[in-house]
Amino acid sequence: MTDSIGKQHMPPVDVRNEAGPRFDPLGQRLDAPAAETLPLVEAVTRLPRPDPVVIRTMTVRDWMREHRRSEQRRLQAETEELDLPLRVVRHAALQSGGRRKARRRFWPTMGGQAVLFQPQHPELVLVPEALRHGGRLDATAYLYKALGHEVTHLAQYAASDGAIWAAQEPFYPDQRGVADRDFGFLLEGHAYWADQRITAKTLGAPVSTDEASPHATRRYRKLFASPHRHAAVEQFRRASDTVGQIIDSYGLDAVNRSGTTRISSPPARRRAMTAPPGRPAFRR
Repeated sequence: MTDSIGKQHMPPVDVRNEAGPRFDPLGQRLDAPAAETLPLVEAVTRLPRPDPVVIRTMTVRDWMREHRRSEQRRLQAETEELDLPLRVVRHAALQSGGRRKARRRFWPTMGGQAVLFQPQHPELVLVPEALRHGGRLDATAYLYKALGHEVTHLAQYAASDGAIWAAQEPFYPDQRGVADRDFGFLLEGHAYWADQRITAKTLGAPVSTDEASPHATRRYRKLFASPHRHAAVEQFRRASDTVGQIIDSYGLDAVNRSGTTRISSPPARRRAMTAPPGRPAFRR
């Protein structure tokens, strides 16, 4: 049944193999998981998918470079929009530097990621070298999980015209009026909740990454056992459990409607960054 749905209704998928010939087989192996997973994202979340869905395989160097460039553009745009004290701008620059350091350290644990390297063009990135470190380069089940999870993030973007992503991690949360709102908790919890159900439908049971693969490298295992990663995993688990409890108690629309707010610019330049109160956070 899933196969027929995928063949009839699957949106265009643009797979771009940019990690070098060595990893071309990974791009070729994405066809079957994508055909089954993408229709289920919409069915499970009731959110639209981007059209087309862009999936890129990238080298570590290119992935880091694109993150740096997009983050610099975003920081510059936010800084130019707001009239801020120098100390606030410096703090944001330090925050950006901290994110770069974290990426340099933890990239082997990053198999897949939904990103916005170019404005208005969300895409799913896979870093094969990271998958190799995690022992998952040839793990088809992991591809199903990664696609289910990250395409859910792309659906969140598409349903809100990018507003919910913009609200998730602004450089100036106090000035935006969202310092007390944890959009990341909602988005990650929603994506983990979705990928568990999607992999249960496609593979018969949810795919877990609670244990390191026996094929993982020593470097990966060291990062996998770090307190920082354990704290992040526990946060994601709480987020998934919380979203699941909300859905069980109030229905899926309660999650799709939660997180609605307005992000503030200076008083003379106020603009709505997400749906107005009373409308779904993800849906237009």
